Amino acid sequence: MRAHCLTIHNPFDPLGSRVVQEVRRPLRLSRLAPPGSAPCIAILNGRPILRSEWRRRMRPGDQLVFCILPRGGGGGQGGSNPLRMLLSLALVVFAPQFGALLLGPELAGTAIFGSFTWGNAVGLGAMLVGQAAINALMPLPTPKQLPSASPTYAIGAQGNIARIEQAIPVQYGRLLAWPDFAAQPYAEYAGNDQYLYQLLCLGCGEFDIEQIRIEDTPISNFSEITYEVIAPHGQVTLFPTNVISSVEVSGQELPGRKQGTYVRSGTTITVTETAHGRAVGQAVQLSTTTADAPTEIYAIATVPTADTFTVVAPSGSGSGTMYIRTVVGGIDGFIASDAGTLARRLAVDIIWPLGLYDVDGSGNPKDISSHLVIQARKVDDNGLPTSAWFNVIGQIVTDRTVTPKAMSYDCNVPAGAGRYRVRAYRIDAKSTSANTGHQMIWAGLRCYLAETQDFGNVTLIAMRMKATNNLSAQASRRVGVVCTRKVPVWNGVSWSAPVASRSIAWAIADAARNTDYGASLPDSRLDLAALLVLDALWSARSDTFNGRFDSAASWWEAVSKIALVGRARIFMQGGRLRVVRDGPQTLPVALYSMRNIKKGSFSIDYLLASEQTADALDVSYFDEVKWSPRRVKAALAGSALARPVKMELFGATTREQVYREGLYHAAANKYRRRLVHFATEMEGFIPSIGDLIAIQHDMPGWGAHAEAVAWDAATRSLTLTEPMIFGAGSYYIGMRMANGGVSGPWLVTAGPSAEIVVLTDTPDMTPYTSSDRERTHVVFGKAETWRTLAKVTSIKPRGLYEVGIEAVTEDPSVHTADTGVTAAPIKTSVLPRVITIPIVSGLMARRIPGDNSRAVLAWRPAVGAESYQIEMASGIDPFDPTVTWTRTADTSASNYVIALLFAAQTLIRVRGIGLTAGPWMAAALGTLIPQMWNTDATAMWTTNANPMWSS
Repeated sequence: MRAHCLTIHNPFDPLGSRVVQEVRRPLRLSRLAPPGSAPCIAILNGRPILRSEWRRRMRPGDQLVFCILPRGGGGGQGGSNPLRMLLSLALVVFAPQFGALLLGPELAGTAIFGSFTWGNAVGLGAMLVGQAAINALMPLPTPKQLPSASPTYAIGAQGNIARIEQAIPVQYGRLLAWPDFAAQPYAEYAGNDQYLYQLLCLGCGEFDIEQIRIEDTPISNFSEITYEVIAPHGQVTLFPTNVISSVEVSGQELPGRKQGTYVRSGTTITVTETAHGRAVGQAVQLSTTTADAPTEIYAIATVPTADTFTVVAPSGSGSGTMYIRTVVGGIDGFIASDAGTLARRLAVDIIWPLGLYDVDGSGNPKDISSHLVIQARKVDDNGLPTSAWFNVIGQIVTDRTVTPKAMSYDCNVPAGAGRYRVRAYRIDAKSTSANTGHQMIWAGLRCYLAETQDFGNVTLIAMRMKATNNLSAQASRRVGVVCTRKVPVWNGVSWSAPVASRSIAWAIADAARNTDYGASLPDSRLDLAALLVLDALWSARSDTFNGRFDSAASWWEAVSKIALVGRARIFMQGGRLRVVRDGPQTLPVALYSMRNIKKGSFSIDYLLASEQTADALDVSYFDEVKWSPRRVKAALAGSALARPVKMELFGATTREQVYREGLYHAAANKYRRRLVHFATEMEGFIPSIGDLIAIQHDMPGWGAHAEAVAWDAATRSLTLTEPMIFGAGSYYIGMRMANGGVSGPWLVTAGPSAEIVVLTDTPDMTPYTSSDRERTHVVFGKAETWRTLAKVTSIKPRGLYEVGIEAVTEDPSVHTADTGVTAAPIKTSVLPRVITIPIVSGLMARRIPGDNSRAVLAWRPAVGAESYQIEMASGIDPFDPTVTWTRTADTSASNYVIALLFAAQTLIRVRGIGLTAGPWMAAALGTLIPQMWNTDATAMWTTNANPMWSS
């Protein structure tokens, strides 16, 4: 079998732009690729392949398709996505029933999609749906890239973190939350104990806190933890919150003093220190051995040898011995806080990691001291000094402990609140004996800034944790809070104070009303009455929303997620936020028939199932028992669970609710696969999104239509403008009321004529038959087929007087599937089918007085004909197969003025054209007009205006 290559140059016209070639040699795929730089995709034997595979050679029987991608459109930056369009077209290209059209019979076998061609002719649309779940009324959310890992829903990211520049979480319902840091955590030492201070932000608004825990352990089990909960706009009293810890100070050792000699000559001091190991720029404090107080701090200027270095000092002379002390922080010191901050006080942490002790001659511990100096000076936002260095700590510490010792020291800032640089050095010499603990570490530097008195509309948790063996450093950042958000609740008259709530309705209302993170809508722009009704319904079903928005998202996207959990949809109508739930409805709010549907606007999209169509849903949710993501498979009865499609139901936390919603979406995917589009006039504004409407149209055979012309209340006889055909079974009518709604169905029987129907019962309205306004529209059909019910999915004004409506046909099984009940398929039409082969009859002709060269043809209108073809020939027998016919006219009317081409030998035939061509109706013109021709030798055409016709 030969291999074939198909190239589609225009994916939007795959039939018109295809080029098929037979591959006779084992060429490489790259040799067959279309030339040029335009991007394209390659599909080999139904499988997309990368360019790296284009070196493969064609084999017998291979089917290769190249499809050129259209340029432009914005890609994934908010515009149209050509690749997405092409992938959608792939469903058409490679489905067996479509392949014959694109590839031709030689590649795909016999074409079997002829029925679709007929459907196109009457305005039907169809497309194959791949592995996806369809819900036209409640579209499933599309997963999007999150800006950062969620500490709530991403298991690997759960914990307390500082999410700089990220959204402050907004929670509704009950959840296990992992609060973010509201301030930088810091540690202090007191009595040789270390304390960790953490300020956590639980989220916007108020909360009913059920439990605070470390990982899975209640916080009450940790006696070393003290905490307080700060309500919105409250103040933290447990500890200072506005504290900055320097990252530059992180465990530098403060070396003890060393001794050396110096020689001073002019401005240079040369210091001799055996194997000093120092470098240029290092800061040292130099003092003579004859005085206890330090003198100056210098930066090393040069290092001539391994045992000497020089510094630059004021001019002088002399020599002798001196003490040399290393200054940690350098000549300029460490910056304690950022530019623009004002430190009210400073603090340093000092650690003696080996303890602080000496031993006597018997090996017993004895006291030993260490002497610490901390210096600071004020600087501006550029780091330039605005004051001289001054000592903030000059501490001598004496102890005899063999355990590590740690202390924190507060440093007053006599220069006033401001920005500071800090440096430190050790006065005494460090003991190097193996039997002593004398090492000193500068572990931390903090500055305490001016306090924030109001953190806003957020709930905070302040924690003071003592470091013990019972509390690890990792566990300190695993603080979880089981809590329920408090929101105002509407009682029909007024709003309550915030109360713990898991309600879907009041979560939507809070998101709409809140001025901090919501849309700031006033109550007048909310449909509070509908929310109150929906809240009662959701409460009865135990439908709740428990979700935490901790990543940046649009307001509309967030509120839509809240509504989706309740099987609802939000939209703006008349400046008001409306919420509609997809539930069972029995009374249509409007009736649309061919009487008020604009001609040529009606179409139906049939979402045809393919082998890859999803037969179940694999729904993920965040479980309120495990507090982790879980999955539930939801499938209707009879499903093999062979092709489940994944879906996320954000905000649902119970398996029961998730399973119900999964069955609902599975039923919508199965039973709602016809999308109706049409345009109408002002009555298009009657329904809202989600409302039930009744539709009648001849094209799919959804009932028949007419107008009422007479009404006899005594006999309940209704006269219509159109004949109604009865058959076996019960027939009903529905009538459009003055407000656009539907009255009916009313059981009817046949009247004395085809245009009269008799109602079994007296209707609840009087049909209007006068001419001051539109007469009552009537639709007719057998059983439930007198109309089709559909739910509105979109309403789009097209000007002042035209409205486009999109709807999806309704099926009650969508609303009962979650209870295990599905109904039998709905019959939408049992009316007689429209005749599609037009048959012309009653052909006749009449002369035109005063014109012997023309005649008027007329015939009865053929049912199903859209146009007519007229042909002429020369001869005497219209059924002679040797006669040559000439097309003379095409018309949409059932009459035509013809010019006689062959005088006395003129033959004529007419046929109707509908979905197909009908049979010819043929005759000789002389038989249509008796005594038409002259019988003598008089010329056919004379100056006599009427020589041909008998009187």
